[in-house]
Amino acid sequence: MKIGVKTYFDINFLKHFKDKVDFFEIQAIQKNDYSFLEKFSKPIIIHAEHQGWGINISNGNKKELNLRSINFARQVAGLVNAKKIIIHPSATNENGSINNVINFLKEIGDNRILVENLSGNRIGSSPEDISKIIKEAKVGFCFDVNHAINYSLETKKDIFEVIKEFLKLKPKHFYVGGQRLISGKGLHLSLREFDWDWKDILSLYPRDAEITLETTTDTTKVDEDIILIRKILNDIDNSD
Repeated sequence: MKIGVKTYFDINFLKHFKDKVDFFEIQAIQKNDYSFLEKFSKPIIIHAEHQGWGINISNGNKKELNLRSINFARQVAGLVNAKKIIIHPSATNENGSINNVINFLKEIGDNRILVENLSGNRIGSSPEDISKIIKEAKVGFCFDVNHAINYSLETKKDIFEVIKEFLKLKPKHFYVGGQRLISGKGLHLSLREFDWDWKDILSLYPRDAEITLETTTDTTKVDEDIILIRKILNDIDNSD
């Protein structure tokens, strides 16, 4: 498996990890100039803007805004020859439809796009939604295990059964991060701050999985996360 780290716009963060990970992930925000990425030889994947920037591809009334955002992400992807562009299919508390998501993605027609599963009763939270989107829009899938855990808790479904249902959809990319929902601390924590056993989860993943650490931006803690996940993956390989 390959491990990567994510940043919005921090060249020093990338410099720190350039010899420690297999790839970088960049959140492409329109106000930023990403030409500095050309200094790095490491493979890069792109995440498009999401609801935090007002984006909602499930809302047909936001088509112009949505198009500007995804086209900027595609532009940055072209700059660094990225093979993956990750996008959220919907946003919180906004009207939308799964057909709008599918039609938008079909109109874009970019085979680099991967839709990410969400949570919070949004379009794209369930395995059924993701299955419909990727099949009808002919795009790929990015599996966020923390969102899947949220979804299983929200719907009172078994966590591992939900994870297995998502994995049947053959994700092309993976997100992992710390999560203390039981104690109410939320998401994107260090990997050690997790209410479940990483080995039980990661042992279900394909051996060629490419995994972004969606954790803290504290470089010391991310260093520890990289050591931890590589040890877990090594233990899994040696237990086969």
